[in-house]
Amino acid sequence: MPGITEEGPGNARGPCCRLVILAALPLEVRPFLRQSRARRLAGTGLPAWEFELGEGRGALALTGMGEEAAVRAAGRVLGFCRPEILVSLGFGGALLPGLAPGDLVLGAAFCHYDPATGRLAEIEAPAPPRPLKELAARLKTAGLPACTGSFVSTPGIIHKGRQGGPLRHLTRPVLDLETGVLAAAAAAAAIPFLALRVITDAGGEEIPEFLRGDWGPGPGPGPKQALAWLARDPRRLKDLLHLWRRGRLAARRLAAALQVILPLI
Repeated sequence: MPGITEEGPGNARGPCCRLVILAALPLEVRPFLRQSRARRLAGTGLPAWEFELGEGRGALALTGMGEEAAVRAAGRVLGFCRPEILVSLGFGGALLPGLAPGDLVLGAAFCHYDPATGRLAEIEAPAPPRPLKELAARLKTAGLPACTGSFVSTPGIIHKGRQGGPLRHLTRPVLDLETGVLAAAAAAAAIPFLALRVITDAGGEEIPEFLRGDWGPGPGPGPKQALAWLARDPRRLKDLLHLWRRGRLAARRLAAALQVILPLI
């Protein structure tokens, strides 16, 4: 797992923010950026925006996919904005039955899983800025399905049905690619940490094989890659449309959740 480094463009420091939100992909945060009337934030070296948050302000930055990209982005943004709280959010996959697409999960435990060795390593994270049970209750009151769970970060998208042993003993395990290193970044900065994921694929669903590539650090596949996939096999259009619809639903659910949570923290 990559180590935490603190770096910023020219070691420049920007004004303080109440909190910083980190997400991997534009699709995950577009509805929130529109609703919050966010403005572009220069100086981070990343796609970033600022928005009003009570009497202060918050910032949101895109890290790109994967641990390497996330840890580098965390170093830049934490050094630049000096936030009081770090929030990690995005899409996630349920490993076991019980979580449905659109369900919101707040991270109560964090670990890193290496599918090549089967090793599961716990990650110590700072306490959240507000009790998770209280946040989940507020989300439910707002009509949003929410619970707490265990976040499992992996080096890449994995085949869920082939995983056994240690993962299946976790409480509501949710798979993602970035949360673990961001929890470690918050611990290194000694600031509260909140992780929120929305389920895009239920426990019995697998990401198609052609999408489980090693994308490396960066924004992930775009339209050119989608066209290349379709050129190789037009039948993939059904899978791509299905995931796109799930992504749109999930992004709207994240935006609604942030409207509830941000005033509380």
